[in-house]
Amino acid sequence: MKPFSYYDLLDAFTLSGCPVCRLLSLDAQRFLDSLLYENTMDIGIQQGMRASRGLCNTHAWQLLEYKGNAAGIAVLSEAVLDELISLLRSDGSPAASARSLRGLISKRDGTQTAAALDARQGCLCCGLLDRTEANYLQTIADHFAEGPMQEAFRVSEGLCLPHFRQFVPLLRDPALLRTAIEAQANIWQHLKDELEQYLRQSGARATDEPMGAEGDSWQRAILAIAGDRRLFGMDGSRKKR
Repeated sequence: MKPFSYYDLLDAFTLSGCPVCRLLSLDAQRFLDSLLYENTMDIGIQQGMRASRGLCNTHAWQLLEYKGNAAGIAVLSEAVLDELISLLRSDGSPAASARSLRGLISKRDGTQTAAALDARQGCLCCGLLDRTEANYLQTIADHFAEGPMQEAFRVSEGLCLPHFRQFVPLLRDPALLRTAIEAQANIWQHLKDELEQYLRQSGARATDEPMGAEGDSWQRAILAIAGDRRLFGMDGSRKKR
């Protein structure tokens, strides 16, 4: 992956949606592209895939979008399945591989089997995103006292709710915290105003006046509240695997 630049963040603020979500989505694409095109036979990668029991649900399904890489997916999946089969057929002793699966199951309960199948580390792609996410948010915080970063934030669509919650504790200066809160509140207020305009335009007594920027406000509201659909778990955190 190319090195991260402070200016990448400033550029991301000029585009639609949460800038951190946007950069993380690009990071995931680059990682998965590199995984399939360059690293399927890498021993370290295969060991990581074995330990993580494959990629998480989101990133595993995202692999299917890379056309022409069926062989790479097959290689990685074969390594994971080989690990899972070995775990099911082994109770940890050297002679275990020679015993029957039925005999082993009769000597241990399902809890032990489930524990053996637990991932020993997180999804490789999520691990990368955890690191880059922290870097992006810390970089915004480190430069938030500077005019260019504050202005970029103020005129953007702001951070999504999950990332804003992670961002505000990083601002140690109360004045900067107030500035960030006010800027984000203004951004969300503008979006709320657009939603109200959309509802008026689409209501039973709507006029024939064409929709303006408010036309896709309901979609942007989902992004603002929930963040990118490929980045967060069921509890609103990317830490949930």
